[in-house]
Amino acid sequence: MPKDLYNEFSLEAVECQLVMLNGHIALLQYYGEMTTFQISILGELGVGKSWTKIFTVRLSSSVRRPIGAAKKGNIYFAKEDGEMVHFDLDTQMMEELGVKGWNCQMVIYKESLLSI
Repeated sequence: MPKDLYNEFSLEAVECQLVMLNGHIALLQYYGEMTTFQISILGELGVGKSWTKIFTVRLSSSVRRPIGAAKKGNIYFAKEDGEMVHFDLDTQMMEELGVKGWNCQMVIYKESLLSI
């Protein structure tokens, strides 16, 4: 991952997560102390300089960490009390989901008729 994605923030403060976002490989970078996250997408596989930053968003101070992304472009986070919220990239709005848990995670899967 290219260092220029971290241009204005300290590497030590970053929590990163690779996700699939609208069919693209995306990097979520979360800066907990500043309650800010950035989304960058990969243009060309294997080319470090093809990362493009598409969003920088400041979140509520109660948001603690990213959990993952969904097909429709929502980014999911856990709040400090364990509540799950999602951030809609289109509307730039955050919504509580009414789900609480301390070990929330998202798993990507693909349905198949073939057995493993």
